[in-house]
Formats: sequence, C-alpha cells, structure tokens
Amino acid sequence: MASSGTRISRCARRIVLGLWLCSLQVLGAAAKDLDEEVRSVSSIVNDAYDYLHQNPELGKREFKAHAYIKAALQKLGYTQIVESKLAPTAVIAVLDTGRPGPVVALRAEMDARPLSEGSEPQHHVPRSQIDGVMHNCGHDFHAAMLLGTAAILARNPDKLAGKVVFVFQPAEETAGGADDIVKEGILTQLGVEKIFAQHVAGGVPVGAVSVSPGAALAGSSTFTLKLKGRGSHAAAPYEGDDLPLLATHFAQALSYFPARRLDIANRPVVVSIARIAAGGASNVLPAEAEIGGTIRAFEDIDREYDGGPALATMLKDMVDGMAKAHGVQYEWTLRAGAPPTVNNPRLFAEVTRPLALVWPGSLNTTPYRGMFAEDFAFYTKGFPALYFSLGIAKDGLGAVGVHRAEFTIHPEAAAYGVRLMTLLARIGTTGAANWP
Repeated sequence: MASSGTRISRCARRIVLGLWLCSLQVLGAAAKDLDEEVRSVSSIVNDAYDYLHQNPELGKREFKAHAYIKAALQKLGYTQIVESKLAPTAVIAVLDTGRPGPVVALRAEMDARPLSEGSEPQHHVPRSQIDGVMHNCGHDFHAAMLLGTAAILARNPDKLAGKVVFVFQPAEETAGGADDIVKEGILTQLGVEKIFAQHVAGGVPVGAVSVSPGAALAGSSTFTLKLKGRGSHAAAPYEGDDLPLLATHFAQALSYFPARRLDIANRPVVVSIARIAAGGASNVLPAEAEIGGTIRAFEDIDREYDGGPALATMLKDMVDGMAKAHGVQYEWTLRAGAPPTVNNPRLFAEVTRPLALVWPGSLNTTPYRGMFAEDFAFYTKGFPALYFSLGIAKDGLGAVGVHRAEFTIHPEAAAYGVRLMTLLARIGTTGAANWP
C-alpha cells in the first residue's frame, strides 16, 4: 500500500505532466499561427529582396532603399516614422500597441559593398543591376526580412505590448551608420530598452540560429603607417633606406606582435596587413612606403590593460623603436572603428529559454567569439542587446562567406529570419514569463 507521501508525489507529478502537456499544446498552436503569419508576408519579403538586391547602394547613399522601405511601411499603416539628421537615409518606424510594456528595437542594415557580382547566373537570382556594387553581406536580405516582420506585427498588435521600433540602418560597412544614430540619441528619445539584430551566416544550414552571451564579435580599428627615408637606384640599395623591403619588415613585426608580445590565450588580438604600397618604377627604390590594415580585439585599445600599457601604446612604441633603429621617419595613424559587440548576459537568459521552446530549427547558444566586427556594437554599448546569426546554406546556395562575389543566400532562409525577428519582438515586449 502506498504511503500518503507517495500518493501526493504521484499526484504532483500528474499535475506537472498535465501542465507540461498543456504548455506544449499552447506552444504548438502558437507555432502554427506564426507559420501562417510568415507565409502571409512572403510576397512582401521577396519583392523587397528583389528590389534591394537589384539596386544596391553604398553607405550613406541608400536613397532608393530609403524611399522603398518608407513607402512600404506607410502602406502597412505605419505613421510614426522618425527622421535622422545625422543618418538621413535611415528609416526608423514605431509601432505603438497602446498597452503598457517595454520598448524593443529591431535593426537591419541597408547598404551594399563595392564589388561586382559573380559570373554564375544560376547562383544569383536576382542580380545586381549596378556595375561594381553588390549586396554580398546580406543587408538587402536583412532589410527585407525586417520589413516582413513589420508587416506581421502591424497585423497582429494584440500579440505585443509596449512599442516596437524598426531601425533600417544605413552605412554598416562604413562610418556613420549605427554610431551616428546612437550619437543623435533617437533610440534613447524613443525610450528603447533593448535591441535585437540578426546577420546571415554563410555555411550554416537553413533553420539554424546561434547566439551567445558576452563579447561575441571583436572591435576593429584601422591603421596607416607611412615610412619616409632616402630613395636610391635599384642597383644601389645601399645608397638609400630601401623602403619597400623595410616596409615588409614592419608588416611582419606588426603581424607577429600579438603572438609574441601578448598573452594571446587570454587577450586575443589579430593584426592584419591589408595593403602595402611603395613606388611604381621597377628600377627605383622610392623614398616613401605605406602600410595599412586592421587591429581586431575584444578590448578598448586605448585603455590600460590589467595595469599595463594600452594596446595602442604598445604598437606605437614598437613602431617608434623600429623606425629609430633603421633611421627613418614615420607617420602612424590609428583610427578607432566599431567596439566589440557584446550580447547582454541577462537578456540572453531571458530570451533564449522561451525561444528554444518554439524555434523549429536548431538554436546554438554555445559561447563563441569571432574576430569579425559589426557596427551593431555601438548599440550594445548603450542598450541591452542580442546579435543573432542566421543560417542560409542549402542545396549549394549560401555556402560562401560574406564579402565575396560568389556570395548567395538560399531563399528558404527568409522565413526563418522573419520568424526569428517576430519572436524576438513578442518575447521582448511581453516578457518570457508570459510567452506565448
């Protein structure tokens, strides 16, 4: 005969099981509804992607994208569209549910890059109609998916609370995108409390999404080193300073610097030489040479590190010492770019638990850090933020990484991206405890 304690335990288990089964039924119904909502906006997403991909524009020049997205939002019923003085091609729209709740921002980029599209037409449908410019970082795809999300949320405001701010951002590839929007204070004025973004990930299967807490992407700074000395005839290098050869020594020293001067396991840094220029004639050793590249790090390069000198100071001291040793003059210029992209750990915990319950593909939350940089980092400095990676690879498409002429995206990834941004808006405004 079972004891009273055993009977209570069994009863409790039945209650928990019942609640669990009920929750699964509710989640299943919510997932089915969202499937239908995503399908209902497929034409909006596809049309936007076709137009933006065929009409790529460089940063700060996204005039066609601005007009297209603004008109599309107005057609969807959006009336509160905020203009930016510092980033005039941005489109920032607000959906106000009229109910108390957080203000959540969703961000997508719009700019393209200066590169001609690949020559295999079967991989590029649609194709860029602008010579020398193409969307090979997925920003057209991001904007199209966010427009589809805006359509779903506008049609179903009862599934939200508070406000959703849609940020269609220019100039991610150059300065003056996120940094100008943050500097202008638009999001702060709108009361934004958290912000989300996604980025396509080449080689990752369609349906897969990843996000990790903490510093996910490195900060990026650019440098230029100009060397000046004595030129000479190529037949008599001893009469000058042989600047071309000396430039290669500086390039090697800069590249080797992290591995030999830093605790690279705990202080990861990558210095990449992207450009070396010197002279033009084959029989003259010029009096000047120039090196350019980037520094990727998860730290503020101008701030002291663990009681020691800042990274920028260490690099400058090394360059200074080498220049004096070789008897040449130099100009060292270091320009700070985007800081590290940091996913807020608390927001990560709040969002990933309910997201995992309803996400139809794989959700990878394994801690990860990459040396790529993103200007979404400027938002993460001022607001709790999460930056997601979206898989785009299937059937030979989406296998190539960004910034390449052969870059493609499998069209089935769009439904997952729209689904993700819609879920983030709903979870972000209603709270994990109330989802779905």
